[in-house]
Amino acid sequence: MVSPVAYILIPAALVLFFRGRRALLWATLLLVPFFGVGVVDLGVTSIAGFQLFGVLFIARCMVDDIWSTTGGLKPSRANAVAAFFLFLCFASLSMAVLNAGAVEVYTETKGRWIEVVRNSVPLRLSVFNFTQILYPIFGVLLFHFVVRELRSLSDLRKAINILVWGALAIAVMSIGSGVLYTTGQGELYRQILGLFSIGPFGDKGPQSASFGRFFRMYTLAGEPGFTALTLLVGTGLVGGSVLQKGISPVRWPIAKFSVILVALLLNGSTTAYFGAVVFITWVPIVLWYTGETSLSSVLRPLVYVFGGVVLLGGLASTVQVSGAPFHEWLINYHLAKFQGEAGSGQIRAYVAWYSLREVFLTSPILGVGYGSHLSLSLVTFLLSNVGLLGFGAFLAFFYTVLRNTKRTVQNARGPLRGMAFIGALTLPPFLATLFVAKATSGMNMGLTWTIIALAEATYQVYRRDQTHSTAQV
Repeated sequence: MVSPVAYILIPAALVLFFRGRRALLWATLLLVPFFGVGVVDLGVTSIAGFQLFGVLFIARCMVDDIWSTTGGLKPSRANAVAAFFLFLCFASLSMAVLNAGAVEVYTETKGRWIEVVRNSVPLRLSVFNFTQILYPIFGVLLFHFVVRELRSLSDLRKAINILVWGALAIAVMSIGSGVLYTTGQGELYRQILGLFSIGPFGDKGPQSASFGRFFRMYTLAGEPGFTALTLLVGTGLVGGSVLQKGISPVRWPIAKFSVILVALLLNGSTTAYFGAVVFITWVPIVLWYTGETSLSSVLRPLVYVFGGVVLLGGLASTVQVSGAPFHEWLINYHLAKFQGEAGSGQIRAYVAWYSLREVFLTSPILGVGYGSHLSLSLVTFLLSNVGLLGFGAFLAFFYTVLRNTKRTVQNARGPLRGMAFIGALTLPPFLATLFVAKATSGMNMGLTWTIIALAEATYQVYRRDQTHSTAQV
């Protein structure tokens, strides 16, 4: 099965493949925020728009490397750690054979998560393992080639703005769809979404509030949780531009930040509100971590945060969602859900505890094999599937990139310093939210690898500039 938009995307991707890897790079980044745009269902797996262009981008880079005989892997610690993580993913598959039948695992099952839990199967190596491991392979290769292709300040600026405009498009879609549902045009919106999906989009109607139906909207980024992650990335990219006034790579950052923030608050998912809390908490920490310790640099974001919380708190007190005041809705639904006492929180808590108590302890060092067991948080997914070694390697990969970004912020000057700060501000809250709120999908999202690549690319540009300056001297 193919989506209607596939008849445009597939020919466009093939044309760009022959035009060159740079055209494919920008097309891939353009589609990365739109996780819900599908292209084709192959039976064993489905291909999203960013994956189609990303695979062709990777393939074209490899072809160019072979043709020129001057390409190949460039030495960097981040590449080495990423490759080691991928090696451990493959090595973990041996555990699915050695521990076959030792534990019941949750694997591919159609329907809701309660059906997945009810249809657990004995651990074994299957085709599903190999289709799932394609995602980290794709992610690591995408990370490597995106970092390599973002070679200059202009490349970094263009990449940041492409992602910002993608997040802004999702924000406008979220707000606009609420207008359509409120005015009784919800069916029109579902038809629009259907143009970009393989089969029916499967969206659910938004929740009603005292000012219309704006909460929990589906967009081309996916269901509300995935939409929230895209908006969270946009918040970081534009928020970093607001905090770095004078060297911002984003034009009109305050206006764009306001639109994205409104969409994030109206998103209505627990992922959105958890991510927002993590982001607000990280702002003063990242200022200290990167050495931005001057009084003005610390006070300015705190004033923004405090003023925003007071303003939004006052507005929220007047809003009702699903018949309850906003603050009661947050406490009775989202906080209870996060504590495992309401909604999907109950099944999430059960799956997480089972993954740690039963599956992880079956093979704590190397896991039960990548893709053998599905969970509902990235932490429990990685621990149970690739064990302490694999999870540790992924954390080392993240830490290496974050440390490199910190070095760039502390040592670079001008726009490059501002771009590195944006990476340091955006990356930790995004990954922390993935660790808690998403599992295998966190590894499958193009945003995951793209944001890590964007942060690392600032360091590689800095290192290249330093090498060039030294050579000139």
